[in-house]
Formats: sequence, C-alpha cells, structure tokens
Amino acid sequence: MDKANGGILEAIARYISYDPVRMHMPGHKGRSSSKHLGHEDEAYGGPRVPGWGSALGDGSICQIARALEDALDRVKAMDVTEIPGLDNLHYPSEVIQQVQRNMADVFGTAATYCLVNGATSGILASLIALRMTMGPGVVIVPRNAHRSIISGLILSGLDPLFIYPEYDQDLGGYLPLKVSDVEMQLAEATSQGRLRPGRRANIRGIVAVSPTYTGVCGDIRSICQYAGELNVPVIVDEAHGTLFRFSDRLPPSAIETGASLVIHGAHKTTQAFTQTGLLHVTLSCVKTFPALAANVEEALRLVQSTSPSYILLASLERAIAGLKQDASWVESMIQSAHLMKQELSKIKGIRVRTPEEGKWDPGKILIDVSGLGLSGPQVQQLLWEKARVVPEMTGPDYVVLMVTGADNNHDLERVAGAFCEISESCRGGRVASQAGVWELLTREPPRGEAVISLSQAFYAPARECSLDQAVGKISGDTVLIYPPGSPVVVPGERMTAEVVGYIRQAVECGLDVLGRGHSGGEKELKVFCIED
Repeated sequence: MDKANGGILEAIARYISYDPVRMHMPGHKGRSSSKHLGHEDEAYGGPRVPGWGSALGDGSICQIARALEDALDRVKAMDVTEIPGLDNLHYPSEVIQQVQRNMADVFGTAATYCLVNGATSGILASLIALRMTMGPGVVIVPRNAHRSIISGLILSGLDPLFIYPEYDQDLGGYLPLKVSDVEMQLAEATSQGRLRPGRRANIRGIVAVSPTYTGVCGDIRSICQYAGELNVPVIVDEAHGTLFRFSDRLPPSAIETGASLVIHGAHKTTQAFTQTGLLHVTLSCVKTFPALAANVEEALRLVQSTSPSYILLASLERAIAGLKQDASWVESMIQSAHLMKQELSKIKGIRVRTPEEGKWDPGKILIDVSGLGLSGPQVQQLLWEKARVVPEMTGPDYVVLMVTGADNNHDLERVAGAFCEISESCRGGRVASQAGVWELLTREPPRGEAVISLSQAFYAPARECSLDQAVGKISGDTVLIYPPGSPVVVPGERMTAEVVGYIRQAVECGLDVLGRGHSGGEKELKVFCIED
C-alpha cells in the first residue's frame, strides 16, 4: 500500500478509496448498520428539539436520533486501525510522525505528541517521565490540582508537597500558584520535618495549573525561574489554554515562559473532538533536561490506548492546522466574548468580572450574580429553565460561561435574554436556603494532614466507612467537592473532624461530592479509609 504524504485524513481517504476487504479490527468493518437499532417513533415521540429541524429531520427527538445514527454509520468508514499506510501512534514513522512534527512547528516546541486519551494521559505521562528521569522524591503541587494530577502522582510513586495558594472567597477556590506561596510553605515543611533541610534535597519538580478552571492565569515565568534555582523541571497543566499561542491578545502560553512539559486539552477550546489533547516538550526542556524529553514518548506508551481512534487523530490534526491557517476562530472567540460581556454588563443585578488583561482567559466569562439574591447553582437552574442555557460551571455567587469561535449572535441573544428574565423576576437579598452553600464555598477548605505517602495509602487495603466512623482514620480515598473541584482529602491524609465536617456540610448543601464511596446517586456518603 502506498504511504500517504499528506495528513491523517488524507491517509484514511486513500485507504477507503481502495475499497479494501477489511479483515481486521474494528468489528463494524466500516459498514453501516442494517437498521435503526429498533428506535421506533413511539419510543422517541413527544418533545421536539428547537433549532435542529433543518439539519436533522423535523426536530423531533425521534428524527434527531435517527439522523445521529446515520451520522455514526457514515463515520464508520474512517474508523480504522494501525494498518500499512496509516502509521502507529506509539511508534510513529510515517503520517503521524509528520503530523506531530507539523504541530511542533505550529506551537514552536521541540516535540508535540497527539493525545487520544485526553489531557489526562498527557499529565499522567509527564509525571511518569519525571519519575523516570529524576528518580523518587517530592513534587511541588498546588492544592487546586486536577484529579488527573493526583492520579499521575499515584502511578509514578512521586510524593506531593501540596502548596495552598491564596484562596479567593469571591471565586470560592484557589488562585494560581505563586513563588511566594512555595517559598513560605517550603520553609514550613522543612521546619516541621516533612522536607529535608536544603530545598534542593529531594524536590524533583514543580506542577503548575494555569489557567484555572475559572480562567485565572498564573505567572508561570516566575515559577520557572524559581524552578531553575532548584534545578528541577516545571510541568504545566494548561488544559484550557490551547489557543494562547495563536494571538497576542491572549495570555502567554507556558510553552514560551520556560516550562519543560505543557499539556493542552485540545477539545476544550478548539474544533477538535472530545478526548483529544496535546503534550508539548519545549525547547527549554531539551536544552535543560534532555533525559526528560527523551522519556516522554515511552511514558506515553504506558498510558495511551494501543487502539487509538483515527477519528480523534484526524479531528485533532484538522483543528490545529485550521488554527495555523486561519486566525478567524481565535478572533471570533475574542470578539464574541467581548460582545457578550458588553451585553451582560447592562443587566441589573449582575456584574461581569473584568480582570486585568493578560491575566485572565477572555473565553471564560465570570458573572457575579450576588446582586440577584441568588446563588450560582440557582442561576444555573434558571438559565436552563428559561432558555436551555448551560454554563460551564458555577460557584457560590457566580456562573462561568465559556465562549469559543463556534458561538454566534443567536447564542448571545439567548444568553442575554435569559439573564434579563432572571433579573426582572428577582428582588435581591440572599436566599436563606442557599446561605449554607455560600458560607461553605467562600471559606477555604481545611488543610490536609499527610500521615503516609500518597501511593502507599492508595495501594493499601481500605474499607468503606461512614463519615462518623472515618474521623481520625487515614484516608484511602480522594474526595472532591464540585464546585470548585479541588480535593478535600487525598489518600494518606488524616480524616480530621474538620475535614469530615466540611464534607458533611457539602453533602447537606446538595453539592457534588465525589469519591470511591460516592460516585453519584448513593443515599448515604461513604469514604474509604485504610484498615487499622
């Protein structure tokens, strides 16, 4: 079979053009289903979905379901596997290798790797590669780390030294990591015996998160300069910042500020499909930590699927190529966000937070709703009821809207109209039933007390306990409360009365509490603790 000289999409098209007999995976062999999987009109009658009629039948759920089935059937043709001419994601030497080189040129990196298991796989691989390179030891990690960072620490066996950044009461969450936070808490850890004297002793790296989920960007350049004094790499979870390299009107990317490894969740802000991402090895990394750069590819083989989706790869390739060729996606996002902020700022009872330019992702619009006398979760519910508007997230007194290049004037009108309706029906003053939510989220969660290592605790035998039984025990569980999504307790930390009380209050307030013993829908919250 001829090798494709173009991109992944062209390679797939070339293969399809041969009309091959597919005696290989996947099982559907690129062919359509023979029937509509039993979806009868009666099962899908009833509600109709506005706005879908022209593209998907008459707009009824039945017609939409059938149209989506047809779309799934059509896409099967390009759902292929690692056959001659289509390369191998784990050992690329043909089209995927060239696509990744092209992406490295676009982002200005030494190497860029395609991710089909989301930014999560890039974070896992980065921490495993760090352990392969630097050996066992401590990694400085902000407490607002994503769940995947905790997972990466467990898999790599590296020990986190959690740093608690400034807690913003208005946001109900931590701000980005600062050098001053690290220095102060390193000194505390050393004086308490949690870190050997001499800060170079057993620190192996620094993990930073920027931008945060609410869009606040950190000073990564200062973090990298500080890491240079320690002679350790910096890994940046920049999952929401894929677009930063494509406009001077956006905050600077960690790629250009001295980080060693940078991870992007491409699907979050580009046209790439969900579950795509990028792991970048920077030029700085190759120069300063060449062994780390060399270990990344092997670490990725450990955590990425051996059956990667070529549909995802093609969508990722197309999305990044589009950003390089045409600035309209980024400019449209910036313009749409600006217009939406202008319109929303005119509505009584709400305030659009307008931070300093360059320190906030403009695609995240944070709307303070305290003037309406409603909590963020209440406004989220009203947005759905009035206009089927779904925000990205909510906080104690705010909602976050995420704008991309795909948004249009109709979207703007629906959002503004919904907020106008809510404003007209509210009189202000805090709703008593939501006072508990506000009180909980505007104070910093209790800080963790590490007793044994994260990995040791995770792999230790653990049993399910009620909250009352858990007090004083060592957690074998990562418990997250959303919003804001930061871990309240991780394996190896003491389940103090303060931690248990905070978790209980979150449950009583109706917030999402997630962990091994509470994945959603359970009547009673359970936590896992290490057996005595």
